[in-house]
Amino acid sequence: MSIRLLALIPVAAAISLALSAAVDAVALPLFLDTTGTILATALAGPGVGIATGVVTSAVNTLRNPTFWPFVVVQIIVALYAWVAARAGLFRSFRTAVPAGLGLGVIASLTSTPISYFVFGCTTTGGIALTTALGRALGLPPVGACFFGSFVSDFGDKAVTFALVTSVLRALPRRTAARFPWALRAIGAA
Repeated sequence: MSIRLLALIPVAAAISLALSAAVDAVALPLFLDTTGTILATALAGPGVGIATGVVTSAVNTLRNPTFWPFVVVQIIVALYAWVAARAGLFRSFRTAVPAGLGLGVIASLTSTPISYFVFGCTTTGGIALTTALGRALGLPPVGACFFGSFVSDFGDKAVTFALVTSVLRALPRRTAARFPWALRAIGAA
């Protein structure tokens, strides 16, 4: 792995950490903690994306210990983003947003059991609001937990894919060409 790709990992993790802290501060029902993972994967492939996700989870755990069990979600996100990048799904919002919605379904199916069995679906921030709404709708505990995760992940991953698409499309072609997957991710290879 080149120095350029190794240097991408902490930069992409910092993007995820900053966005995650920002949405936590205002209690939005989003996470945005996979933005750097998806960006790193779209630029440099699954190895760099997975490493970014693991670093993001490890550092996020320092501020909130509940993040670590969700590291598996970061890994799944990186693998999904790699498939999306290979398919050129970051070429426009028309392709990226539906791909993000698909990832939202997969992420919620992955995170719900972790949230339910490890934490009893006790959530924080904006996701607590969507989980409470699920309870208010009369859903059983696991159903409310899935509802909260689904609503949050569904929107979160669509927004995240749109953000990453914006960044990738804004990269100068010469810069994008320095990363193994960037041009393919935006359908230019």
